[in-house]
Amino acid sequence: MKRLEGKTAIVTGGGQGIGRAIATAFAKEGATVFIPDYFKERADEVANIIKEKGGIAYSDQCDVSDDASVKGMIDRAIKAMGRIDILVNNAGVELYKAIEDISVAEWDRLMGVNVRGLFLCSKHALPHMKSAGKGNIINLGSNGGYIGAPMQTAYCASKGAVHQFTKALALECGPAGIKVNAIAPGGVATPMLDYLFNENEKRGIDAKAWVEGTQFGGILKPEDVAHTAVFLASDESGHIHGSALLVDGGMTAA
Repeated sequence: MKRLEGKTAIVTGGGQGIGRAIATAFAKEGATVFIPDYFKERADEVANIIKEKGGIAYSDQCDVSDDASVKGMIDRAIKAMGRIDILVNNAGVELYKAIEDISVAEWDRLMGVNVRGLFLCSKHALPHMKSAGKGNIINLGSNGGYIGAPMQTAYCASKGAVHQFTKALALECGPAGIKVNAIAPGGVATPMLDYLFNENEKRGIDAKAWVEGTQFGGILKPEDVAHTAVFLASDESGHIHGSALLVDGGMTAA
């Protein structure tokens, strides 16, 4: 039997990168997947790939930083799937800038997606999970939520918030039968990592070589993170609750 057979899942930002890998991995394991993305054409592509392989998937457009947009997305997910067993708060953005060069608008946009988006999606999904007496929330943090990184103050602050939000929500929702965890990846081969490498290269820094040399096994593939998401979404993860699991090849072990 497939590990997520009969379950339903929302994967925000599922149109590319880690979100895409999680959505396809969930479908492969038998879940019905609802894929909201800011760029709907990306979500359409992933949903079509899943359906071509015999899975069930729905695409949707959503700005996770906007309350009305999130509420509408959750309502459409319920209409399409009937319930929400798993919510993966994956949507996120990065910003590589010196603190004095970050505009208030840039700061607010990053926090809006990475932190407010997490809050809004959880807020609107939780009533449905509570009425069912069960649920599973998986938040995408980062090893940047454990360690600092120059030129990434906004991003690191947001991911630290993700980890603390996860712990607090786990304590709040545990009595309702809802499990809450986070995944904290290291360097993963995604457009976001390409952006960081390019920004470092402009400053004469070979960040790619550093990640490859520091992270056991080199740069992670999105599928490496998706495997952990499947585990947390499945019954196999048992009593893992309120954790932010590092998947970073030991980069933060020192």
